[in-house]
Amino acid sequence: MSSLFHTVKEHIAQRISVVADFSVTANDIERPPNADMGDLAFGCFRAAKESGKNPAEIAKSIAEAFGTSTRYVESATAAGPFVNFTIKIGEFAHQLVLNVEQAGESYGSSTQPKHTPTVFEYAQPNTHKEFHVGHIRNLLLGASLVKILRHDGWNVIPVSYHGDVGAHVAKCLWRLVSALRKKSKRSIAELTTEDAQAILERVASTDRNGSYLGRLYTEASTALEEHPEIKDEISAVQIALEKHDPAWNLIWEETRRWSLEEMKLYFQELGVNLDRQYLESEVVDDGQRMVDELLAKNIAKESQGAIIVDLEDQKLGVFLVRKSDGTSLYSTKDLALAFLKQKEYPTMSRSVMLVDLRQSLYFNQLFATLKMMGYTVPTEHVGYEFVTLKEGAMSSRKGNIVTYKSFRDEMYEFAWKQTKERHADWNEGQVSYTAWALAKAGMSFGMLKQDSDRIMTFDLQEALSFEGDTGPYVQYALVRLHSILKKAGSPVSHGEEEPSCHSLKEPQEKALAIAIAEFGDVVARSAAEMRPSIIANWCADTARLANAFYRDLPVLDADPATRNARLRFIASAYRSLSIGVGLLGIPVPEEM
Repeated sequence: MSSLFHTVKEHIAQRISVVADFSVTANDIERPPNADMGDLAFGCFRAAKESGKNPAEIAKSIAEAFGTSTRYVESATAAGPFVNFTIKIGEFAHQLVLNVEQAGESYGSSTQPKHTPTVFEYAQPNTHKEFHVGHIRNLLLGASLVKILRHDGWNVIPVSYHGDVGAHVAKCLWRLVSALRKKSKRSIAELTTEDAQAILERVASTDRNGSYLGRLYTEASTALEEHPEIKDEISAVQIALEKHDPAWNLIWEETRRWSLEEMKLYFQELGVNLDRQYLESEVVDDGQRMVDELLAKNIAKESQGAIIVDLEDQKLGVFLVRKSDGTSLYSTKDLALAFLKQKEYPTMSRSVMLVDLRQSLYFNQLFATLKMMGYTVPTEHVGYEFVTLKEGAMSSRKGNIVTYKSFRDEMYEFAWKQTKERHADWNEGQVSYTAWALAKAGMSFGMLKQDSDRIMTFDLQEALSFEGDTGPYVQYALVRLHSILKKAGSPVSHGEEEPSCHSLKEPQEKALAIAIAEFGDVVARSAAEMRPSIIANWCADTARLANAFYRDLPVLDADPATRNARLRFIASAYRSLSIGVGLLGIPVPEEM
């Protein structure tokens, strides 16, 4: 079903094309900057350029010829070079309600599904490190984009990719073994499987998690800065891991399991659902083989012991694909990952990677190298800036991170206290669920409302406020709408002509109806631009209009015809706004 708002714009464009004798499309019809000017507008600049006439004269002639007998347009008036159109709200609102009711949960979705798969990679925290606030923006952005793209008709295959090998793992395991290994004449890289088993048994059960491994990584980074001579020891550990040494492999597999199990729990909390989890260890050997092939084909060459791909002619600098000690890099494994995805999803038409903006050059280098290798799948890097808190930037290497767990718990406790103060009579279950829903809304909306290409400073108290552009504010609007419907019982029919909504005519009704009607266009633009912020801002604006509607206009106490029309309208508002927050991953409690 086409967006009603788009239908109206097409109707206006067709009418202008007839009366003005030049071609106009729906994309030429826009919202004016001020609602007082009208609901839609057409600028006559292009027509003036093509015809050599004054744009104000063209606007005046279109307005005079347009007429007022159209189904959805009440008036057309000229204002300088613009023609402003006022929507006929009664007919518009009634058709809108029918559209929402008929579409159900698919309201706002695309009428043109894209059947070929898009492999969408996000959720890439490394194992052997702490899961922290810096990861949340990626996970929430990715989970929301998967929902938005699917609602827009895309066949999306969500996958993740985790760095479970490499320098950071070597550092972590070097520190683990250094701390827990008993004295030995053998070098640290020369472990036996008995040594490895004994070391693992010395780790307390309470330390078998990402937090402990993250501390080890930080300690190793600090030790390396203070004692550069241990670099060779850490490099020897990485070489042993890449050679699949049995003892080091035993330690690596067990500690990786601790990380992955913890990640799984956090993914569930944040609404991350994946079809496939890729691990760097799956592709490291193939990546090294591909580097050898690049050398054989003279695509890559040796430089100071390392292997590089020279991309200077493309103004992309030098792409390092193997270190001088022979060990792999992210690039080594990413080359193999691209071909593994293609092998597992041979019909995919698009490969998207959601990774922070600081990696933009790297991905341009990767894509250029893949192209030189004959890789043909369209690839795309969607970037985002990092998150800081009021305390400042974070670094897992320096150990000054804010863990996701502590961040989540602080948000929950703050929301719990707010909820308990408002509802002293609620039982523990009611308070806990509502506090969780508020915390999730504060976190998700707070991370998604701002364009992802901007650095954001997250303010916990601001995110949980019931005022302003916040998740709890939108939740509250939905709770109020639901409360009105609940008090009324079941007064509305669905998909029928009665009760009629043609009587809706108040400015608050019109503003809310237009916002609901725009939802399909909002979803399409959000998907095309990969920006959940577009939907988040629509949710905030629509929540404000819903609040103004039930604040200013009686519903349950109105005369029967108006009461039933407004209840049916409220049901459509509730449905569309619920879908919007659902695409952002925000739950809605029954009471707040």
